[in-house]
Amino acid sequence: MKNITARKLAQIEGDGLIVGIDPHKHEHAVVIMTRLNAICAKFKINNSREGFDHLVERVRMEVNKAGVRGAFFAVEAGGHYWRNLAYYFREGGLDFRLINPFTLKRQREGKDLNRRKSDYRDATVAAELLRNGDFTETHLPEGDYAELRAHHMCRQRLKQQHTRTVNLVRGLLDGLFPEFCGVFKDPCGKTAAAVLSSYPTPEVIARLSVEQFIKGVRSKCPRGRLAIKKLRALHGAASTSIGVKAGAEGVAHELGVLVQVEQSYAAQIEEVEKRLHELIARFEEARYLLSVPGLTERTVSGLIANIGPIENYANAKDLVKLAGVNPIQSESAGKGQRYTPMSKKGRSDLRNCLWQAAMSLLRSNIKFRCWSKVMESRAAHANPLHRREVLGAAMNKLLRLYFALVSKGQMYRLAEAA
Repeated sequence: MKNITARKLAQIEGDGLIVGIDPHKHEHAVVIMTRLNAICAKFKINNSREGFDHLVERVRMEVNKAGVRGAFFAVEAGGHYWRNLAYYFREGGLDFRLINPFTLKRQREGKDLNRRKSDYRDATVAAELLRNGDFTETHLPEGDYAELRAHHMCRQRLKQQHTRTVNLVRGLLDGLFPEFCGVFKDPCGKTAAAVLSSYPTPEVIARLSVEQFIKGVRSKCPRGRLAIKKLRALHGAASTSIGVKAGAEGVAHELGVLVQVEQSYAAQIEEVEKRLHELIARFEEARYLLSVPGLTERTVSGLIANIGPIENYANAKDLVKLAGVNPIQSESAGKGQRYTPMSKKGRSDLRNCLWQAAMSLLRSNIKFRCWSKVMESRAAHANPLHRREVLGAAMNKLLRLYFALVSKGQMYRLAEAA
């Protein structure tokens, strides 16, 4: 069927009951209702296997009492508490669908202008949305895809914490030793970290001679080369530093702790990236994607982790909607916006991976680079694109290329690439 709602409604045909679930950390609110909105039962279950088993038994009892053939479960996908229940349903072969929390909120507020909200109310609205076909067709990752996604998200979180730690170091140095970041661009580099571990304050550095200072830094970093010129420049800046002396000892101690934390994050990121390298070798689609000039193993692993098996998608448009890079129309009274923005209603992490990959392709892939110049230099009547619009179009183009290569099982051929 071409109509999306009709296709969704066909998935829940029959006279079965509808079970709406609002998941939370400790308890899940459950509402069982018929197709005519008659509520059969309301109760709460614990977020445990005993609670899930009780839910299934209670639903079976209500199904037998109503004399229908089965039941459909509607689970609000808010936060991460729905995941355990969803995989439990998958293991038990139970039919369930996920409800977008944003859609549920708008539906609830549209029906109750007084903004009434409760756990049972959310579960009821979830069941109503399932009955109307307003649910999300989500495929839970399994096997290597689940492992790849978990490792990719672990790397993303570690990178965020690493960046946060480096920014904290920069902030503390702005008060203690403002000239430090002027000498060392990366305050957590090998030489800079050795300085912060041994002589974090400008007063201590100024008391030493240049040779003593360099010798002390080398003792903290016995292996590897040091940036001697930068150490001499830092020693010269220490004598005229405008750093705050009040509380310098406490700030210096915190800097030493943060340097150790940063090094720990860097080591963990390296370990996760090695694991990602091993995992990506198991995927056949990675071989096709890595044949595209400009795509790296890091971006390919992020794309596969977010997209999953290509069999879950009918065409490239599904990938565009998944990423939220599809253009949206805003029109009223025959008047619309001059520029058409992207929806940004999909996976933000997938958009981030696409942005990084598109930037690399526009630099390194000759076909993408020539195509971008054509898009920017089109005549006024042919809708020329600005640089940021070209980047968004390149993200969509990459998703279409992704679908074509992976679904057909073909390598990228530069001479025939469009």
